[in-house]
Amino acid sequence: MEKFKAIIFDLDGTLIDSELHWVDAEKKFLSTYGLDYTQEWVSRVMGKSLTESSKLLKEIHNLPHSHEEILAEKIKHSDPIYTHHAQPMPGAEKLLSILKDAGFQLAIASGSSLSRIQTIVSRFGWEKYFDQLCSTDHVGYIGKPDPAIFNYTAQSLEMAPSDCLVFEDSVNGLRAAKGAAMSCVAVINPDWSFGDFSQAELSVQTLEDKAIYNFLDLPYEQ
Repeated sequence: MEKFKAIIFDLDGTLIDSELHWVDAEKKFLSTYGLDYTQEWVSRVMGKSLTESSKLLKEIHNLPHSHEEILAEKIKHSDPIYTHHAQPMPGAEKLLSILKDAGFQLAIASGSSLSRIQTIVSRFGWEKYFDQLCSTDHVGYIGKPDPAIFNYTAQSLEMAPSDCLVFEDSVNGLRAAKGAAMSCVAVINPDWSFGDFSQAELSVQTLEDKAIYNFLDLPYEQ
């Protein structure tokens, strides 16, 4: 599909399996404040920056701790996800390689910090694939569903929104992509993707799905 010139990937849950590890980290983090891990909480913070989610927790539960203390606690529990635990999602490496060979500009646009994005890219040797690494760090820690991160990424790539195709695993991410007037492939993982993805141009369960390759007119090999 020649209309797209750039492919923008969400990181957590789309390119890497960090969401699986976030469950344990978030449970331990919340238990520090005597709070339970709930699906409602996950839905509210999916795609948001650590700064946003820390402030939100303080506001919802009227915690006496400072925002800085809560943020530090969250970072402590979640850092190992990026330095040790997270692994590439099935089909990620192959898709990135084929997209790059096909001449697409590639970027990551994530609610994770830039340092965490860089850690993952370095761990897996993905520097050769990505033209831009974009984080909520670049947009005042404003996370999805606000489109700010995708607007910033398009500007960094010097691309019009209509030239960009986003890969996302969350409804907040999909809403952010649509808010930025971009097309979106929803990678719906039954373990953590919840909500209405009907606005996506294409929905798949894995990056290995042949439908992605057909959608982009790319060669597909088993």
